[in-house]
Amino acid sequence: MPAEFSDAVDVPDSVPQHVTEEITRRTPGFTGWQQQSWLYHCDDGAAFFGPAGYPDLEPHPDALNMLRAGHRQLGCSPEETEEFLHRLDRHGEPTAYLFQCLRCGTYLASWDIG
Repeated sequence: MPAEFSDAVDVPDSVPQHVTEEITRRTPGFTGWQQQSWLYHCDDGAAFFGPAGYPDLEPHPDALNMLRAGHRQLGCSPEETEEFLHRLDRHGEPTAYLFQCLRCGTYLASWDIG
């Protein structure tokens, strides 16, 4: 089966072109429910760890806080956001994708729902 790669979506302007090319042309992508998006931090592409549920994210408060902020931007209350986060399922939906910054070690996450 041929490899599939990620599209360059929401790449910060500070990320060098060679990093974007590495991710979009030489790094196997991942399949998501919606348009998957690679995460970036410290002007570099982050390392992808895979799908994650709430138990996988609990040891990574930076990643959970990133998800909280994104969910709250949708106008959800803190209670709705926490309920949503606790429903995250590595093998189902909604799910999260866990990344880690290659430079500073910060954990990052995005969420996806079918």
